[in-house]
Amino acid sequence: MDETPAREQAARLHRTLEDARIGGRRLWVRYLALGGTAGELEVEGYRHGCLDLPVRQRDLLAWAANTLLDRRFHPRVPSSGDLAGAARAGAVGAGAARAGAGRDRGERASSAGAD
Repeated sequence: MDETPAREQAARLHRTLEDARIGGRRLWVRYLALGGTAGELEVEGYRHGCLDLPVRQRDLLAWAANTLLDRRFHPRVPSSGDLAGAARAGAVGAGAARAGAGRDRGERASSAGAD
């Protein structure tokens, strides 16, 4: 499992389920009910960071986990779209900061040259 979003999603799923004391079989049964197709051992392997699953199956696992959680006490497990959106927002924010810094330097340089 090399993909950073996949690894992050699996780690958050694992951590949240451990904190909430939700067992793997309970997650897997809910996941199947939502249309998941991976076997119980594949799901456990993914949860523990040993196997990768396709994006669709990872998102179904996140959805299954979120339906089992009491939101008052446990954080939501992110979907792949949530993680991708956060990564894009970080990249856009960093790009905007760099552009703003360059623009500030350009304005100072042009006003310095005008004297």
